[in-house]
Amino acid sequence: MQQELVIDVSEYETRVALYGDEILREVHIERDGRYSLTGSIYLGRVDRVVPGIQAAFVEFGGERSGFLHVRDIVPGAMDVIDADKRRVDEHARSRSEEPLDIRSVLHEGQSLLVQVSKDPIAGKGARLTTNLTVAGRYLVLMPYNDRIGVSQRIREETERERLRNLMDDFRHEMSSNHGYIIRTVAEGVPIEDLEDDIEFLERLWQQITENAKAVANGEVVYQELPLHTRAVRDLVNTNVKSIVVNDEDTLAQVKDFVTSYMPEYISGLTLTTDNEYQRCKLNEEIEKALVREVELPSGGYLLIEDTESMCTVDVNTGRFVGSKNLEDTVFKTNLEAAPVIARELRVRNIGGLVVVDFIDMDEAAHRSGVMAAFEKAFEGDPSRVQIGDFSEFGLVELSRKRTRKTLAEQMSDRCSRCGGEGIVRGLETTAFDLFRALHAAVEARVEDQSHGLGYLVRTSREVVDRMVGQESARLEHLSTELECEIRFEVGQDCGPGEFTLIELPDPQSH
Repeated sequence: MQQELVIDVSEYETRVALYGDEILREVHIERDGRYSLTGSIYLGRVDRVVPGIQAAFVEFGGERSGFLHVRDIVPGAMDVIDADKRRVDEHARSRSEEPLDIRSVLHEGQSLLVQVSKDPIAGKGARLTTNLTVAGRYLVLMPYNDRIGVSQRIREETERERLRNLMDDFRHEMSSNHGYIIRTVAEGVPIEDLEDDIEFLERLWQQITENAKAVANGEVVYQELPLHTRAVRDLVNTNVKSIVVNDEDTLAQVKDFVTSYMPEYISGLTLTTDNEYQRCKLNEEIEKALVREVELPSGGYLLIEDTESMCTVDVNTGRFVGSKNLEDTVFKTNLEAAPVIARELRVRNIGGLVVVDFIDMDEAAHRSGVMAAFEKAFEGDPSRVQIGDFSEFGLVELSRKRTRKTLAEQMSDRCSRCGGEGIVRGLETTAFDLFRALHAAVEARVEDQSHGLGYLVRTSREVVDRMVGQESARLEHLSTELECEIRFEVGQDCGPGEFTLIELPDPQSH
């Protein structure tokens, strides 16, 4: 697949888009320097320890305290425990069958190094960890771990063994015993590149530890790269043939980064000559990624509903009727939907639990074919994805790691009319609510022995049209029954289902 990374910079935001075969595969947006806290390291202060959930809330400089679970604590990040004691404690902890009590390692007011593992999302504070990691081009440094891991996306066993042996050999020459994860982009790289990455990460970690001694609680110790360079580091691989930037200053920064860490890609780095076309194309793609319905090439479509707890994807044949029989039509629609679903989840950055309702297929071979296509479609996704098989109800569940807001959360606000519910009261329901409100208002007036000519109803144009149209007979009967006049006025600020009753004074009562 031929890929292109587009970096679109304006005075108000930076957008990075990854295209594959001229189709948008991934998009990232940074506004006012705010992209993602994930990966940044802070000196935090324990605000509250909650034994009931084995967690603590830590002030780290964010808008609200971050959440730190006991599973995400390694004592090495806390100054009160030295390195030798850390290894003893971790060894004892690994052999113990008793779960670790958070009160044994944390107390209120304690300072510790924390890293953001998940951004604040949906009103929740950031998820924190003390198991720090620092990413380089080919490797990820794990200062509080001593193991060597290899990305699962490197499939060939001989290459996995080569990389693992190289890292083991390097560690004998190192003064430290830090752990490392070998990233996917390290596949096939020469020894010298890995050595350079190790030296860079070791120097960076030394700088982080020195910074940690100099900052105050709530201050940043290590700031992740800005979006344009982070995207180049994380998204550029051998499939990316060009990196297009529309801003000369940003181009210079990216060029410095590429020259230092990935010089083999310097020839593909260019300043765009058709910025308006690129920007319009990206605008159009982003708009498509914000709607529920996604069309499939053959005429079928997907319905994507993302909620706080899970995302559901419904596959439909739509206008596609096939040419042979129903089973063949369904199979082809599901096959077509599989890669589109994977792409949409990645572009929209939808994570957590996702449930896909493929159209029911009778033949086991067809179900296996769809599952194979579905799993293959996620191979290029940088987020960790786990996919289950078809359930007895024909559903496929998957989980996708989520570390930052979805595209919709970044681009949208809660609807002021429906309050985020996605529905508003219908015209018929609003009309009947209005009838009941008029009854209640007249009854209250009778009880209070007050006098009035009637009521002015201020509501939307649609409700007024309904009341003086379809509901005119009921309205006339109600006016006679209640012995009051009912007038209407269009309120420009009235949304669906909204109305206000204003009592009309009776001039004869003065």
